[in-house]
Amino acid sequence: MMRAIRPCFVAYPILAAIILGGAAAGCSGPRTGDVKGKVSCEGKAVTEGLVTLLNPKDGGSYEAQINSDGTYAIKNRVVVGEYLVVITPPMIIVDTDPGKSPPAPVEKPAPNIPQKYRQQGSTTLKAEVKEGNNTFEFDMTKAP
Repeated sequence: MMRAIRPCFVAYPILAAIILGGAAAGCSGPRTGDVKGKVSCEGKAVTEGLVTLLNPKDGGSYEAQINSDGTYAIKNRVVVGEYLVVITPPMIIVDTDPGKSPPAPVEKPAPNIPQKYRQQGSTTLKAEVKEGNNTFEFDMTKAP
């Protein structure tokens, strides 16, 4: 006895197209931009540290290591918006209390990164990230 072919095989490609089309439409996500630039202090390149972009309105942050020539590039695409910028020295592990406690991370001495740029509450550096390529040069000053 032969079985009849059901017309359901026509519905599967249509159903798949609807599902895939809906998934593709939901993948657009927020608008983003690429961020790169250079960090200096009174015109001289900062040779190590960390650049952090903080979004005080929507939350979230992005980080990049500072290269030996003062340049940085954030690898992740940054969501469009206004950011506070914090520049911090690299962390090193120091045995501050030998034999009594384990070594702990502390900021490496960095006189070329003034204290006011190291904290969200005191930094004056800002960046407005737009779609596409963004370049931000941050030249810090030692004066208060």
